[in-house]
Amino acid sequence: MLFNSWHFVAFLLVVLSVAMWLPRYGTAWKLFIIGASCYFYGQWSYLYLGLIFVTAGVDFTLAQRLGRVMRPGRLLALSIVANLGVLAVFKYTNFAIQSINGVANAAGAAFAITPLDIVLPVGISFYTFQNMSYTIDVYRGHLKPRTSILDYATFTTFFPQLLAGPIVRASEFFGQLDKPNPIVWRDLQYGLVLIAAGYVKKVVLADNLAPSVDAVFNAPASAGAWQSLLAVYAFAFQIYFDFSGYTDIAIGMALLFGFKFPKNFDYPYMASSFQEFWRRWHMTLSRWLRDYLYISLGGNRHGLSRTMANLMTTMVLGGLWHGASWNFVIWGALHGAYLAIERMLLVRMAWWRSTNVFAKPLRIFIVFHLVCFAWIFFRATEFSTSITIIKNIAGIFAERPTALSHGSLAAGLTLLFIAHGVMSRWAIKDRLANANAFVFAGFVTVMILLLVWLTPAKSAPFIYFQF
Repeated sequence: MLFNSWHFVAFLLVVLSVAMWLPRYGTAWKLFIIGASCYFYGQWSYLYLGLIFVTAGVDFTLAQRLGRVMRPGRLLALSIVANLGVLAVFKYTNFAIQSINGVANAAGAAFAITPLDIVLPVGISFYTFQNMSYTIDVYRGHLKPRTSILDYATFTTFFPQLLAGPIVRASEFFGQLDKPNPIVWRDLQYGLVLIAAGYVKKVVLADNLAPSVDAVFNAPASAGAWQSLLAVYAFAFQIYFDFSGYTDIAIGMALLFGFKFPKNFDYPYMASSFQEFWRRWHMTLSRWLRDYLYISLGGNRHGLSRTMANLMTTMVLGGLWHGASWNFVIWGALHGAYLAIERMLLVRMAWWRSTNVFAKPLRIFIVFHLVCFAWIFFRATEFSTSITIIKNIAGIFAERPTALSHGSLAAGLTLLFIAHGVMSRWAIKDRLANANAFVFAGFVTVMILLLVWLTPAKSAPFIYFQF
C-alpha cells in the first residue's frame, strides 16, 4: 500500500476516525493500531509480518533479562547477532554469493554458486535498526526495559514510520506513549502542512523528475554529456523530494495521532560542510550511526588518524546498510573520504572553516557537487553504468548543449535549488504551522491544485522502500 495511493488515503481516514474514539493510548487503542499496522504492512506480505513480530519478540525478551544476569553483554551480543543475522540473510546473501562467484570467475575457477530466491522484506533495515537501538539503550542504562509486550509491539509496528522511517528511538516513542502530548490545533495544522507538502514533493516533483533520470541511468551509452550531467542533478533532487516527502508525510501523520517524531531532513543541499550535510540529510540515520557505531569505534577520542579511520568505517557500513551492492559501498566510501579529508582540512586550512561572505557559498558549491558525484554510484545499478555516466560528463566541453532538449530541465533544476535555499532561510513550513486560517487554507488549496494539475500518469514507489 503506497502512501501516494487512494487505497492508503481511505485507510488513513478510517484509522483516524476509529482511533479518535478509543481511549487514547489505552489497551484498545494499542490493539487497534497494531491491527491496522498489520493490515497496512500485509498489503506487501503477510508472511514477512511474522518476521517483524519474531525479531521484536526476541529483543523484548532479551531486554527484560539484561538487568537480571551477571554478563548482560552476552545478551546484547545475542540481540545484535539476531538482528544483523536476519538482515544479512535477506539482504546480503545473494550479494555475498555474487561476490564469491566474481572472485572465482576472475581466478579462473570452474564453479558458481546459484543465487537464492529471496525477496527482501519491505522496511527490514528500518525496523531492524529500531530494535537494535532499544536493546543497546537498555544495556547502556539509558532506558528501562518495557514490561508490556503490547507497548513494544505498538512501537515496532506503528505504520507511519514502519517502511522507511524516520528511525524513531524507543525512548522518543515510549516517553510520549507513557505521557501523551496534548493534541493542540497547532500540531494538527503542522501535521497537515507536512502531509500536503510531502505529497507535492513526491508526486509533483520527484515523480516528474524520474523520467529524465531513468532515461540516462537505464541507457547511459546513448546519453550525451549534458543529458548525463542534468540527470545527475535531477536525481539529487528526485531522491531528496522522494525521501523527504515520505518522511514529511510520516511525521505529519504521527502528529495526527499525537506523536512528535524527530525531523529527518533540514534542507541538506544548503550544507557548507560534509559534516553539516549529514546533520541535515536522513538525520535519524546519521544520529544512529553516530551514537551506536562511530562513538563505539572510538569517535574522535584517539587522534586525527583514528578519527578519519572511524569516519571511513562508519560511512562504508552506512553505505552497505542502504543496499547489497558494491556501488553502495563506493557511495559510502566516498562520503567517508569526504568527511575524513574535511576533518583534516579543519585542522590545517583556515579557509574551510571561514565564515566570510565568499567562503561559505564556495563551500556550499563544493559540497553540493561532490554529493552529486557520489549520487551517481547510489543510483546506478551496475558499476559499469556509473563509469559510463562519468565518462559522458567528462566530455561535456566537447558538446554544445541543445536549448530545446536541455534548457527547460536546467532552468527547472536551478529554480529548485533557489527554492531550496529560500525555504531553508525562511523556514516556510514552520511559519505555515503558525499561520492564520486564511493562509493555511490557501496553502492547502494550492497543494491540492498542484497535485490535480501536475501528477504524472505513472507514479513510482518511494525509493527508500527498497532499503
